[in-house]
Amino acid sequence: MTSRVATQAADDAKDHPAIAWTARLGFAGYGLVYLLIAWLTVQLAFGRPDESVSGQGALAQLSQQPLGGVLLWIVAGGFAALVVWELCQTIGGHRDQHGLKRVGGRAASAGRAVVFGALGFTAARIAVNGAGSSGSSSSREEGFTAKVLDLPYGPFLVGAIGVGLVVYGICSIIGGFTDFWRKQIDVDGRTGTAGKVISTLARTGYVARGIAFGIVGGLVVWAAATHDPKKSGGLDEALTTLRDAPAGPYLLLAVAIGLACFGVFNMAKVWFLRDV
Repeated sequence: MTSRVATQAADDAKDHPAIAWTARLGFAGYGLVYLLIAWLTVQLAFGRPDESVSGQGALAQLSQQPLGGVLLWIVAGGFAALVVWELCQTIGGHRDQHGLKRVGGRAASAGRAVVFGALGFTAARIAVNGAGSSGSSSSREEGFTAKVLDLPYGPFLVGAIGVGLVVYGICSIIGGFTDFWRKQIDVDGRTGTAGKVISTLARTGYVARGIAFGIVGGLVVWAAATHDPKKSGGLDEALTTLRDAPAGPYLLLAVAIGLACFGVFNMAKVWFLRDV
């Protein structure tokens, strides 16, 4: 299959009404996950939440709501559509960009496809096996880090993962200030009152998400430097570290508000998503 044929096939798939509207449902589910993470973060600021502060913990909490199993399958279907959407963007999207910017945009789409795929798989697994299958993000991260540290050049690999997470966090913060996300939104969502509201939600949300993942990356780098997997951790461990800092609970509440803004921003894509 030639590159032109593959690009055309990706365009046809992305623009199919079933994929386009189910992808919007996926963004709504993604936003809901971040709203639940924000709520778990608020609970963490005042004690310990009932679930791990992570995507898995958010989905586990969703499963405990009325019709939680049905909601999880709907969310899983939405994430599956988002995987198709982002893979189409990886193959033929970002045509308004050129050179390295286009390569970077398509690489970012591929990365998002992996994230959405993981969340969709987790949602389906919890729907089948129950909330207990989600586990603790800190224990999973610690176990993964320990296994990698035992490999040849393991500390360097763990350190590279940590640096990657820090860079991801910094890019998220920069993205919030540079408004790169505007290319995802149609003209109605970039102008007027709706544009002002969406701009505030996106800028606040991307910065808060960047701070959270930057702390996660810092913990992973510290684990690599000390050869101690117990010093690594997932999002819940990173937010606990922030809570224990001076004025930590207030900082944590600020991050929770930002994560909630990121969630609402993604839900707004149901109405304002631009085909790019």
